Amino acid sequence: MTALANTWDNTVAATFDVLRTIGEGGLTEAEVKAGPGPMTPIDAHLAQAWLDRVIQSQVLPPLGVWRRRNRERAGKRNGGPAPAINDAVILTIALILVIEHSSVRVQDMARALQHRLTPDAREVLGIGHLYDNPFTNWYFIAHRAIHRVIATFDPYITNDGAKRNQWKAMSYEDRIAWEAAVDPEFVAELNARAEWFMNALVEMSLQQQARKYRRKKTSMTIDQSGVKASAVMARWKRDPNTGKEIPQKNALDPTTNEPEARRVRALEADWVTKKKGAKKRNADEEERISRIKWELGYMANIIIDVLEDPNSDKKLFAPQLIRAISLGTPNKRIGGHAISLLDSLQGRGYELTRLSFDRGYSQLKDEFHEELVARGIPVVKDYVDRQKGITNGAIGNSVMVEGRYYCPSTPMELLESTKLWEQGKLTNEEYWAARKKLEKYELILHEQKANGTLRLSCPASGSSPTASCPLRELQRTAVPDEEADRVRVQPSNITDRQKDYKVCCQKSVSVKPTTHVQQRQKLRYGSKEWFDTYRADRNSSESSNDLLQKDHNLENTMSRPMHGLAAQQFALALFAVASNMRRIIKFEHDVYETERRAAAGRAPQPRKQPDEYLKRARDRNSETRYMRNPPPRKLVPWEPLELPPVPA
Repeated sequence: MTALANTWDNTVAATFDVLRTIGEGGLTEAEVKAGPGPMTPIDAHLAQAWLDRVIQSQVLPPLGVWRRRNRERAGKRNGGPAPAINDAVILTIALILVIEHSSVRVQDMARALQHRLTPDAREVLGIGHLYDNPFTNWYFIAHRAIHRVIATFDPYITNDGAKRNQWKAMSYEDRIAWEAAVDPEFVAELNARAEWFMNALVEMSLQQQARKYRRKKTSMTIDQSGVKASAVMARWKRDPNTGKEIPQKNALDPTTNEPEARRVRALEADWVTKKKGAKKRNADEEERISRIKWELGYMANIIIDVLEDPNSDKKLFAPQLIRAISLGTPNKRIGGHAISLLDSLQGRGYELTRLSFDRGYSQLKDEFHEELVARGIPVVKDYVDRQKGITNGAIGNSVMVEGRYYCPSTPMELLESTKLWEQGKLTNEEYWAARKKLEKYELILHEQKANGTLRLSCPASGSSPTASCPLRELQRTAVPDEEADRVRVQPSNITDRQKDYKVCCQKSVSVKPTTHVQQRQKLRYGSKEWFDTYRADRNSSESSNDLLQKDHNLENTMSRPMHGLAAQQFALALFAVASNMRRIIKFEHDVYETERRAAAGRAPQPRKQPDEYLKRARDRNSETRYMRNPPPRKLVPWEPLELPPVPA
């Protein structure tokens, strides 16, 4: 390229003056008046569609009722001038902005109200009269409208006696005065309002599916996802003995030589590890909290639906959607949030055929698992290390292993097969064979009563025994040992005391539905069915959470610069609606395109046939590490290959 090729073409540059409209720059008049941001007009059809959806969500009547109750509690009378824009208008604008990947900021809402609504859209929303005054303060109107909605379920603003307007930072003295004025019952009531508001909007998004794709009886999975807080003034460090926060002082002020009280702001937020799966989750154990490892945030609790058959092709079914959502403090009320979401689902008419969750829920106290049993929800879960192998069983002197009851004469290598496999002492094939053989030692289900109580029998009893034992005589109706596929209990594994064990000498033993409820689950742990189901459910959950995180950039708090738990609950509800709507629209758009092309004789050819399995390159080359027990991999220094001599 010559030097002349890089010279500026003054002939082309001279034409730029034609594009200038006002002043001496190249900006249009609309850009100067509206300021930076999206300029796409919001027409009447779009405004009407989302206004109808806001009305369909049924959140508008409760907002008015909650607002009246808050005023009555504060001793204020109802009345006063009507707001410039009502709840329906501001919720419509907020949902439209979120669905187009905009931020949940007051200035964006004000900008949409002032510049982006077409005249017909203004009439649809009933705010056409506000544009008669050219000096209307749209930021003030939008700010009042959005905070009127949030204040209906924000206990730290509407609480009588707690002066917490605009979530200002508090010193230790202010914090003590505030805690003394807070009514715990009122806080719980408003938190329940917030969860109802969030799930009402989520249910509205689910109703946008075509009826043939809606599912009321389905399997679901629950997981948590971090939501970074917009504040940086974190809570004080807690005393490890009492659990109460210790007020701290900042460094000495060189001008006064006296310490300054460190103020706090994000009361419901807490420190969350940035590294997923980190063992240390309590920031109070750190001498100094590093912002590289920890971040201040909230914790979202999300339930999505999953396919009943884990091996089904997801492309043939409607998309998996967020069904229930809540937001709270990390490491607090994990089980409480899950139960409240399940109650919300059952109250909306859902029938849960399966609920799967990870180890964080498996190790919760028995009260959480008993609540699941009381609601008739079968679970599929993973275990922590202390729940694997032989655990607290002893029902009728049987042996309990990973939620199942086995014969007391079961060989030890079968009972400890999971731990041996995780230690690398068994190959995958050996492990599957051991689990298959272990099933034959499991107690047989003799009867299940209406209240959930189980009657279990010895595996060597009944007309279809899976084992033969010297302590049990084979029934006459059973197939002889020579012709049946049974395991043989060796006499050497039978102790003298075993003859008096209930499971050996009685017809059956009873197990209440709440006995060892922390370990029991629907599928046999470690079986092929359990692996397929749990892996598919967890992959779906992680995928949905990752989509929600990246699609709305939850790491960037500038997209939702509002303080307080209630404001973040409001923003997260909008994000969940937008996430569901995008999946629904994409699925039905793909169906429409497929049908349109098929009708024209141009049906798209799939890259993979229904019975064909295509392995990824990393799987073909054995480079993947996404497996339960990846084989050890040793790295060696790379040595350059000797190249052949260059031909003369």
